[in-house]
Amino acid sequence: MSAPLYGLLLVGGKSSRMGQDKAQLMYRDDQPEWIRLHSILEQHCDKTFLSHRASQNFGVTAIIDPAEGPLFAIHTAQAAHPMARWLVIACDLPLLESATLDELIAGASLQSQATSYHSRVDHRAEPLCAIYEPSSADAISQAVKKGSRCPRKLLETIETKLLKLSDSHALDNANTPADTLEVRSFLTNSRMPKTITVRYFAQLRELAKCEEETITTECVTSSGLYEELKARHAFPHKQKQLMLAINDDFTDWATPLKAGDEVVFIPPVAGG
Repeated sequence: MSAPLYGLLLVGGKSSRMGQDKAQLMYRDDQPEWIRLHSILEQHCDKTFLSHRASQNFGVTAIIDPAEGPLFAIHTAQAAHPMARWLVIACDLPLLESATLDELIAGASLQSQATSYHSRVDHRAEPLCAIYEPSSADAISQAVKKGSRCPRKLLETIETKLLKLSDSHALDNANTPADTLEVRSFLTNSRMPKTITVRYFAQLRELAKCEEETITTECVTSSGLYEELKARHAFPHKQKQLMLAINDDFTDWATPLKAGDEVVFIPPVAGG
């Protein structure tokens, strides 16, 4: 008898970068994201569970998240139902559609310990839209015993089958207010090409192999622009490590971009 496929929607995060609960945000159909994504999982899985903190109550079947990070949440689900295959998704994927899960399930390998997509940004495994086979349980158990919280690193240590996304933006995260602006621009078809000048300093200049370049982009914020350039030039820095200026004024990542803007990304500079 084949193992059942169970769905796990992770909603137990603190949403500190967003400033409000990501699971309750509404992008379309007047539905909170957790309801939309839970419904999509139910279409594909034999059973579907939320993973949330003990202090939360969504009114549907859940497995309590120990609030130690997503890898602990996956470990807890596997311990509760060790014979199941687990299709795990995060609640911050507002561009995720049923077709992406169709392709993930069709492409999954029972001979692998997990199946995941390549990230469009850094080409590493996307751990929070992935299938974890029962054979991955021992490795996950050992990882959490060592205090690991990162499922991406786990996928890089076990036998993981990686798939290419048909829709390159399907797994774009919405973790910050700037991310929500990018997402809404996709959903409203309001993205328009604009020409931006980008200047680089220090390590970014070395990786881009230039001090300045002119970019035509459809991104609506500097956050989206940086992620686009990060994929192109393999920049290692997270946004929180950088300073940002637009037209010589320091600003935040949610500031809308306009044609003709000059954007400067300033990485940390080592010194003594």
